[in-house]
Amino acid sequence: MYVRGIPACGVLRIATLFRSVVLVATGSGIGPCLAVILARKVPCRILWTAPNPEQTFGTEIVNSVRATDPQAIIWNTRTQGKPDMSLLAYKLWKESGAEAVCVISNKKFTTTIVYDMESRGIPAYGAIFDS
Repeated sequence: MYVRGIPACGVLRIATLFRSVVLVATGSGIGPCLAVILARKVPCRILWTAPNPEQTFGTEIVNSVRATDPQAIIWNTRTQGKPDMSLLAYKLWKESGAEAVCVISNKKFTTTIVYDMESRGIPAYGAIFDS
């Protein structure tokens, strides 16, 4: 199978509609975000929480995130606990001037972050979990 470029499917396909975005991921949610991160077509700020990110996902993935966003927030939940993700996402959005927030996580977390962002008038997108 020949694929031209890095394939981008799912909710993150919309990232290219914006001049810049904030990507919010938890755990292995960083995987789908890599389509946007590695393509480097859309400037993005990245907020990623995971247990031991470098040990769990590897140095190459962590380095890719940092290459795209040198100031990325990579939060180790094993050593730092769970942060207030809505507050961190809002701060990244405000600092960066991004046009939207894209969330890749489980249903409960995605719904919470999207609601919290939209309540502040920030366009926010996540999977709809309808299947």
